Amino acid sequence: MIRVKLRAWTASFRFPTFQSGYQPTLPVPPPSTIQGILSAAKGEPVYLTDIPYVGYVFKSEGKGIDLEKIYALGKVETDIMKREFHYKAELYLYLPDEWEEVFRKPRYQLLLGRSSDLAVVEEIKKVELEEKETALGGTVVPLELGLPGMVHALVVEYDYFTVPRRAKLVKPFVVLPFPRTEAEKRRQRVRTLQDTELGIGVYLHRWSG
Repeated sequence: MIRVKLRAWTASFRFPTFQSGYQPTLPVPPPSTIQGILSAAKGEPVYLTDIPYVGYVFKSEGKGIDLEKIYALGKVETDIMKREFHYKAELYLYLPDEWEEVFRKPRYQLLLGRSSDLAVVEEIKKVELEEKETALGGTVVPLELGLPGMVHALVVEYDYFTVPRRAKLVKPFVVLPFPRTEAEKRRQRVRTLQDTELGIGVYLHRWSG
């Protein structure tokens, strides 16, 4: 297994229940963002249901609010919209070994959300995860795991061969922010795999069936 570390100045992940007005960001990327990153790196559509497993951990140093000028379709009026974003963001991807060459030379630019959230590959490293009691966070997990948290129906992957693209697989998830306090670590504790170097649990999604 390899661990790919991506780093970006900013990141933002669309909140599925907010369509207009103030735009908050999800605390972690949805699976469809991971699909987008893998597709951009490989240079062709990638489907998470074709990959044996994928795990990820996201964290940032904080959040800020940006002001964006928007134009109404077919009108001359403009408006100002507030958009929340993460700053100094890091995303760790856990993938099968064959992805190492893909991330050594990504085909297209890698984004942590929107087109302005450019990311760079900072490190690719072989890792071994250890099973133990540990805190999970910076990711989404299935409801069956029994952890408390914000529940959202999120797109796992899009079908890139339809215009406009169509959600191919949607599942409910518990969204777990990266735990920062002892209380959060206790609340998000479960027996799972741990990245001992980072001291955080890693949930490996296996959507391939």
